Amino acid sequence: MDELKAGRLAMTYAGAFLGAGFVSGQELWQFFGSFGTWGYAGFVVAALLFFLFGVLLVRLTQLSGIGEMDAVLIPWNVPWLRTLVGVIEAVFLFGMVTVMTAGAGALIAQLTGLPTWLGGLLFGAAVAASAIMGLRGMVRVFAAIVPVLVAATIVFAAIAWIRFGTAGIGGGGSVNTNPLMPNWFVAALTYVAYNLMGSIGIITPIGGLVGSKKTVYTGIGSSCLMLCGIAGSVLTSLAVHTPAAAAELPMLALACDVSPALDSLYGILLLLGMFGNSLASLVALMTYLQQKKPAVTPHRKKVLPALGFLAWAGSLGGFAGLIGVLFPIFGYISIILLVCMVIHFIQCKQKRKAE
Repeated sequence: MDELKAGRLAMTYAGAFLGAGFVSGQELWQFFGSFGTWGYAGFVVAALLFFLFGVLLVRLTQLSGIGEMDAVLIPWNVPWLRTLVGVIEAVFLFGMVTVMTAGAGALIAQLTGLPTWLGGLLFGAAVAASAIMGLRGMVRVFAAIVPVLVAATIVFAAIAWIRFGTAGIGGGGSVNTNPLMPNWFVAALTYVAYNLMGSIGIITPIGGLVGSKKTVYTGIGSSCLMLCGIAGSVLTSLAVHTPAAAAELPMLALACDVSPALDSLYGILLLLGMFGNSLASLVALMTYLQQKKPAVTPHRKKVLPALGFLAWAGSLGGFAGLIGVLFPIFGYISIILLVCMVIHFIQCKQKRKAE
């Protein structure tokens, strides 16, 4: 691949988070909206951490020259530990594909009337087929869909405010019932941790293609601004019409309540977000498998459909349930791994100064 400019880096980093949970509102409401007014503070904290760790991740790949996610996370040359972390990362990336497929199946069922299992199967097949394009294709997909998602979500929020008023935007009391997220701060930390866990697998293989420090700061900063724009739009939209938050796909339910014409339009936008995130996770997983087992490369056209089928099978567990259990658990694991990544970054900086 050619050198990655700030714009492409911004779209790729933002796209790593814009999946089914984010754009649908399910994920944002569970981790932030359910805490009322404090949920906004939680996302501000999350955005700052996204920026800091995003910059750290790309700089670490530049300083170390490492393109494998397990070696980026673990600074010590302990084979069994790196293998364990690599397995955890691979399982998480696979879990992301599973969650996206579950969300897509529910969405396609709502839009077309097809059975949920069939919609998910068709979606999984499309993602597996597209993953053959590899890293280059993934970056191009994000460059195309992320600007559309940002603009469309902000416009939709404005329409929701006009339709339902703005009285509820300030947030209300906490309605959180998830014991894995006892307060807004813990929810913000686990949210950042598991999202970064997914982005590590996506960004690590391309981090070395980023040029200057200015490109890193500009690209990561721009992506965080886009994420704030979408998150703010989603949270405020659901805050002014809270009944929609109870749906499995809250923003789609809100679109339907605003206008039937917006239902299908937002559904298409949501599918784009799901597709991009699922594609990125599957490409990152396949890249890691190829790095560890070069023998997989000649068979990637067989391995990708198999992974897609397994993700579809796992997706039958349901969208909201997967988000509420899978993501917080991986969030706690990710906090430990992020601490290790910080240690690795400090080691690389010290080594660079000593040379």
